[in-house]
Amino acid sequence: MLFRFFCDESHDSTNEKRKPGDPPFEPRSFVVGGMFGDSDSWSKVEKGWARKNELEGVARFHASHLNAGTWEYDGWSKARRVAYSKEMLTILKRPGRKFHGISIGLFADEYRKIISPQGQTKLGPPYLVCFKTTMTTLASQMDYGGFHPEDQADVIIDQNELESEAIRLFYSMKADPSFKYRHRLGNCMAGNAEEFVGLQVADFVAYEAFRLMHGKRTRSDFDMRAPMRAVLGRVGFLGLAFGTDTLNKIKDDVDLLPSVPNGFFLVPPFLDEEEGKKLAQI
Repeated sequence: MLFRFFCDESHDSTNEKRKPGDPPFEPRSFVVGGMFGDSDSWSKVEKGWARKNELEGVARFHASHLNAGTWEYDGWSKARRVAYSKEMLTILKRPGRKFHGISIGLFADEYRKIISPQGQTKLGPPYLVCFKTTMTTLASQMDYGGFHPEDQADVIIDQNELESEAIRLFYSMKADPSFKYRHRLGNCMAGNAEEFVGLQVADFVAYEAFRLMHGKRTRSDFDMRAPMRAVLGRVGFLGLAFGTDTLNKIKDDVDLLPSVPNGFFLVPPFLDEEEGKKLAQI
């Protein structure tokens, strides 16, 4: 059976004015997240989301713009934005549609503080750390989840400045005999959200995972936002965030073990059969 995983990234931004010669802005928190599903489920959602976008006169669903009421949603009332969001998520979670969300977050400022410059060269920039860990999480969950031995997931990533390197690393992981879940990886390509509606769903997952991760960091009482709670009634989800504790545990190994630039990738050790069953139950 054909499965597809669409993924996107989300991170904090800055309102500070950048002057020529200033160092590039480096986000404090970074997330790669997306949605996994079979081809039949994706086909139904793609038709429904495209139809709703056409009726509303927008090219795509864009979570951060929708939340702020900017860009394609400029001038929309809050009531209209909430109603639009609810209808899109209803399309996603209708009975018979089988999906599972995955997100991997990294507290990037702690990563830059704890992992040595040599280690950061081996692991790569925050986007690639999150992307590679998302791929190992997806592949290992499939392997433990009771899928047919030949089942694979094709991966479509949203276009970004590191897309070529991400795709190269995907195929390196797939070819690496030391990665025991490599047979679960199919093909990988980059696309845009107007062309691939599944990337609009991935945008929602990445944005909501980022909001939850970032909110938990700044407020101990921060709770999951209503859109994500609404989806979780019908859609499985596994979200992980790496910060001080995890980074301190791996920093010495990262320094000691040999690796080419961007070649070191993490396989979360606690992803076992029970976690895999969550993906198998979609």
